[in-house]
Parts: sequence; C-alpha cells; structure tokens
Amino acid sequence: MCFVLDGQNLGQVFISACQNTMKRILYIHHGGELGGAPLSLLFLLEQLDRDRYDPVLLFLADGAAVDVFRSKGYECHLALDINDFSQTELVWYGNSLLWQLPGKILSFASSVRATHNYLRRLKPDLVHLNSSTLAASAQASHEADIPVVWHIREPLARGYFGLRRKWLRQRIDRHADRVVSISDYDASQLLPSDRVRVIHNFVDFSVYSRNIDAKKARELYNLESIKNVVTMLGGCSKPKGTLQFVRALPFVLDRKPDTCFLIAGPNPLIMAKSSSDKFIRRLLLLDEYDHRVMQVAEEFIASDHLRLLGVRRDVPQLIAATDILVFPSTVPHFARPVIEASAMAKPVIASDIGGPRELVVSEQTGLLIPPDDPEQLAAAIISLLDDPELMTQMGEKGYRRATNKFDAKVNSGRTFAVYDELLMT
Repeated sequence: MCFVLDGQNLGQVFISACQNTMKRILYIHHGGELGGAPLSLLFLLEQLDRDRYDPVLLFLADGAAVDVFRSKGYECHLALDINDFSQTELVWYGNSLLWQLPGKILSFASSVRATHNYLRRLKPDLVHLNSSTLAASAQASHEADIPVVWHIREPLARGYFGLRRKWLRQRIDRHADRVVSISDYDASQLLPSDRVRVIHNFVDFSVYSRNIDAKKARELYNLESIKNVVTMLGGCSKPKGTLQFVRALPFVLDRKPDTCFLIAGPNPLIMAKSSSDKFIRRLLLLDEYDHRVMQVAEEFIASDHLRLLGVRRDVPQLIAATDILVFPSTVPHFARPVIEASAMAKPVIASDIGGPRELVVSEQTGLLIPPDDPEQLAAAIISLLDDPELMTQMGEKGYRRATNKFDAKVNSGRTFAVYDELLMT
C-alpha cells in the first residue's frame, strides 16, 4: 500500500519526527550553593519531558546545589575553569568587590575556550544559561552554532558609569537566540527584542501545599508557645534587606511582645569563621554588613525573639509555620519566597520596587512598603497581626493569584515551547 503526503502532512511528519528525537540540553549554572536560581532550575527540570529532552548540568562551582541535583539523578559536571561575570543588583564588581574585576576581565577569554571544550565533549543540541552572569559561555555557544536560551534571573546593575551594563546588554542581544526573563522589570533592563520572553518563576503546588499542617510545622521548629511568627527567606544578604528586617523587630515587640522573627538562608559569615579569618575579612570590610546585622540581632537572638535557621531544605514546612512572609529587599529582585508563600495562602509584605511590585497586589494579597524603612515595615507587620481576618483574606487572594500566574506546568511549558522554537527550525 502506498501513501501520498502533501506539504501539510509532510510538515506534520517532520514535526512528529523532531518530537520523537531526544534532544540534549546543557544547563549551565554559575554557582554551587543553594538559592533561588538553582532551585528554580531544579523545579524546571522536574517538569521536563525526559522522553524528549536529555538534561545535563554544568556547574561553575561545587556546593550544596550540586549535591541536590545529583541526588535527584541528574548528570552533573563541574567546570572550575570557567569564570562568570556578574553585573547585577545582587553582585557586581564595585565597592568592596572592585578588586575582583581585573581577574574577571583577564579570565574571560580562557572561560570562552574552556566552554568550547565542554561543548565538544558534552555535545548539546541546545544550551540553557541559568543566569545573566554567563557571558563567556554564551559567546562560546554562539561561536559553536549551538542555540542559546539565556535565562535572566537578576536585574542588571548600572554600576559607576553604565559601561559594563551596556556591554552585557549587547552580549545578551548578540549571543542569545531566545531570552527568558523572570519579570517585566528584568526584561525592561535589556535591549528591546522580539526574542525576549517574560516567563515568571513558578511553584509546584504539590510541594508548596497550603494543606501542610501548621500545628505540626510549628512543633518541628519548637514554636508551639509562640503566638506570632514572621519569616524572611534569604539569609544574611544586603540586597534582600536582612538588616531592615532585624531593625523592625524592636518596633514590633513594643506592640506584639509574643512575636518571633525567623531568618532562613545563609547565616552571617562571621558566625562560622576562625579568629584569623574574621580579622582579615573585617580589615578588608568584607563582612561589614554581617557585623551590622549581628550588632542588632544578638540581643534578640539571646531572648529567642530572633532565630537564624541557616540554609533549609524544608521551606514548605517553614512557610506553613509562618503567619507572615516578609521580603524587605533593597534591590528590585524577583522574590521567589513571595510566590511560595502565596501558593500556601500566606499574606506577604514586600518592598515596593521592581520584581516584588509585580508579585504583590498591595492591600489585596499583601502589603508593599518603602524599601529601607524598618519602622514602616514594623507598622505593616503590626497592622496584619492586629487583623487575623484580613490576613486570611489576603492569603486566599494571594493563593488564587498564584494559581493563575505561577503554576509549574503552565510556566515550564512556556519555557519548553521556547526550546521547540529553536530545535524545530
């Protein structure tokens, strides 16, 4: 029996054949420690159709994130000979980090060459860069004629004169076949292009479940006797506003003495250093922010009104134990903790800037407050603690908004559609 295929049917056969051919995706990540970017990547990979895509990961540093990906069965490689170049609101080579700039510039060409070596060895069909900091790897992938999806997860920093930001924006425009930005604000920092897609980070509602038992979660953290629990995720971090959060605590305790502030994430580095390390870092002002946080925090740690929990892998349980989630960032960074709390029907207080402004509908799903204003932050916390019914209403509205905008299957599917745009051409 013979079949005749017209143009349309032939195209369908071609698409079907492409879909049935396994495509190897190389994911390059700039760090090795746990944080929002690697966790977002992990959640993306958990939605990946493994019958269509074969993921392999390349990390530029070792750490807890690498361990997590390996424990999930992903093929992981270390590329310690590739350097990244950060020009973001979270990290840029100015002020106390200016000394790193010459080394970053000098290592750029060798990082391009090293990336070429990994590309030849791993033979990907597509490269997915998990940060704006991976300009060297973008150049190598472009030179190797491998499609590049460049994930922009951070707002770009202007710096002193804007020259490095201009350089990076041009690199993104030149070397990315598609750009995925996690927020409208981050996209606005880039050169306008029809290759830019805004796809928000997302939440797996089966993991960040509003049905986690809050009472049991409080028992897990020995919080049974505490009436009000206010949590910040992000550890000791200037861009995420840890100092503002801690400074708000005494104002809250004046009105709500039965309150405990929790901070999850990397603890101040000064807590884990030897005496000699502490002295050298203090001399170079590398730990200045950590010292400022601890000067305020020590009194409240001693009274058990503040707990530093360190890096946690049980964040859903922590959010379940929480009354209010706070994200007091000082830079306009997308706030994964906000969407995680919303998925669990918890009210949110966040800084009224950039990314957080896109995630919180003020007076509906939470409150937006001026950045760098501990008294305003405290007033917002007190106003919610004074009105449990309002907290519940905000949590419900936040949950409904999260299901509409931050669903894992929907948003990951949009990212995989970007892959298909490139792999089927």
